[in-house]
Order: sequence, then structure tokens, then C-alpha cells
Amino acid sequence: MALRYLFIDFDSFFASVEQALQPRLRGRPVGVVPSLGVDTTCCIAASYEAKAFGVKTGTPVREARHLCSDIVFVEANHPAYVRVHSRIRARIHEILYVDAVLSIDEMYGRLPPHEQAPDRARAKAESIKAALADDIGPYIRASIGLAPNRFLAKLASKMEKPDGLTCLDFEDLPHKITSLELEDLTGIGKGMLYRLQARGIHSVSQLCEAPRHKLRSVWGSIEGDRMWSALRGLDLPPVETSRRTVGHSHVLPPRLRNSKGAHATLHRMLQKAGRRLRAMDHFAGQLVLQVKFGFELRWENECSCFPTQNDITLGKLLNQLWEERPRGAPEPTNVGVMLLRLEAGRSHTPDLFAEPADERRLLLQKAMDQVNRRHGGRSLYYAEALEAQRDREVAPMRIAFNHIPGLELERD
Repeated sequence: MALRYLFIDFDSFFASVEQALQPRLRGRPVGVVPSLGVDTTCCIAASYEAKAFGVKTGTPVREARHLCSDIVFVEANHPAYVRVHSRIRARIHEILYVDAVLSIDEMYGRLPPHEQAPDRARAKAESIKAALADDIGPYIRASIGLAPNRFLAKLASKMEKPDGLTCLDFEDLPHKITSLELEDLTGIGKGMLYRLQARGIHSVSQLCEAPRHKLRSVWGSIEGDRMWSALRGLDLPPVETSRRTVGHSHVLPPRLRNSKGAHATLHRMLQKAGRRLRAMDHFAGQLVLQVKFGFELRWENECSCFPTQNDITLGKLLNQLWEERPRGAPEPTNVGVMLLRLEAGRSHTPDLFAEPADERRLLLQKAMDQVNRRHGGRSLYYAEALEAQRDREVAPMRIAFNHIPGLELERD
């Protein structure tokens, strides 16, 4: 028996932080939303009191209000969530080395050999829970999973919520997980679920019984072998991944729902994406614009370029794409910008035909980045974003599923 991994999953994290910071919300159903007063938006988090009524992440505000008439909506405070996350991570790190932070509410660590026995592993998990309750407060709770590999530890952390502690050891497999749905397992989305069902696998029990070669055939790659091994508690090295996109999207406030406002907002988001790109020391070779006109028409345009992290170059490309937008369409309501075909600076080959001015502009932009990190992201910017820069509600900090923004980089 060897419980090598301890996985921590924080319960309803955004809503729990709001309840910790605002006593009036404690014990009440809470829905966290991007903006107050907008009934067309959705909840990005819900407290357990709200979940008891069927409200969950993605529930539209109108539906949430119908399900729970007493629900309290609060506007998301992303900087506060990042600050609390940083405090939590630092406190846990004092007890257990945090190998990786997977998202704002998920992290894991590997237990040293002398603490992998079930009683020692449980004691370590309980000490983490006690430390969080003492130092962070009782309103931000975590569910912890213990298992021989990371896959099962993550699964265990979701089996008992809230404030759970679940062990999955070799002797617990597979009977302790056969009551779960296939969709509960990491790596099984809608597409993979269809493929499994097409091959006669309709339950976790059937998945565990399937031979290795069948899972390899279903997945069409070595990932099927990895799933077969993961279900048996075998500890395989993680697959290295690289960032594929950098981007932002935003629902336009009423005053910017016009061509000028949408164009300025796209530049605002592109300049934020450029700051992130340079902070990561990455270069982008593709730019994609996405615009929703009215409530029906969705338009997308893209172009490729020599990999760059220069805002001037990217801004010119944005203007070229914007000129091709559909004319006579309803007013824009939602805009997005994405940078793709990313490559790390260490593997980037400079453009042999670049103008000397391009290098000077990049040095200028890095100097601007330093000023914006110190004084806020609206301190220095290019004029095409002016109309959007005036509005604090335009492209504020957002926490993506697997990206925790740096406060210095994102703060306005």
C-alpha cells in the first residue's frame, strides 16, 4: 500500500471566498456572476447553499433566480480570489511540498515515502485541513483525495464533498469507483464518452474490465494505455504540455456596443494579451478575432504572421481583419481576441528581415510593461485602445480554468 499523492480540491471556491470576506453572505445561497444587473449572464460559481436548489456553474441568472428566490448575486472579485489562493498555497506548502497548481481551486503534492501509509497520509491531510481552518478561516473548505497516482487522487477528492477526505488504495480498486459515471473520470468528455459507448463500454465497471489493447484502440493512441494503467493505481510520469493560446473575450457594456467601441475593446484585449505573451517569453504566429453581432450573428476572422510579440505588428493585423467585418450587421455585443501558434522564446528564430525600428519598439513595449506592472495596466497603452481604456469594466481580470493571472501583470 502506497498513497503517494495528496490532491486538494477547494469547494465552491469563488463563492466560499465571498462568504469568507463578506459575513452577510454566510449560510446564504450565493451566485457569483461576471457583472451585476445583467440577467443574460450566467453564474460562474455557486455556494453549496445555492447548489442545494439546483444552481450550478453555468446556470443563467434568470434560471438561478427561479430555482432559488433567495439567492444573492455578487460580482466576481478575481483579484481577491488570486490573493486568497496565494495565501492558501503558501500555507499548504509549509506542510506539504506543492508539486503543481492545476487551477485556482486544485493543487497536489507527492507524499514522502515515510508518510505514504494510510494512517500517516490521513494524518497529513487532516493537518492541512486544520491549518486552513485556523489560518484562512472555516468558510473556505477543501476536499482531499489520497491515492497511489494523481489520476485517482483527483478522482477521490471529488467523491466526498464538501470538506471530504477519501482514500483510494490498491485494495479499493475497482469496486470503490464503479458507482461513478464515466463522465466523472478525467479525460472522458462527450466525444470520448460516445466512442466508449460505441465500443460497448457504458460504465466505469466495464471500463475497468476492458483489456489494455481495447482502450488503446478506443483512444487511438497511447492515452488508452495510460487510462488502463491509471485505473489500476500505476504511477506514470505526467505528459508535458505547452500553452497553446493566449487571449481574452468580453461582453461589451451598452456604451461600447458600436463599431468604434468594439474596435477599441479588441485593441485593449490585444494589448493585454501582448503583455502576457512577453511575460511568458512566447511569440505568436496567428491572430484570431471573434465578434458576436446582436444575439445571432457570430463572425470570426484570422491571419498568420511571422511569430511576434510586438503590439504594433499585432495591432496592424487586427485592423486589417477588422476591415473585413460584415457591414450592415447588428451592433456588436461580444468580442474576443486569441493569439495562437505559440512558440517559446528559447526556440524562436528572429526574423532576419526585421526592421531596426521593430527591435526598438519591442524594447519600448517591455519598458511599458514594467510601468504597467508597477502602476496598473491602464497607465501606458497605445491610442487605439483609448475608448475602452476609459471604462474600468472593459476586459477586467478573469480567471480561466487552468490559468491563474498574476496580480502585477493583470491589475488595472
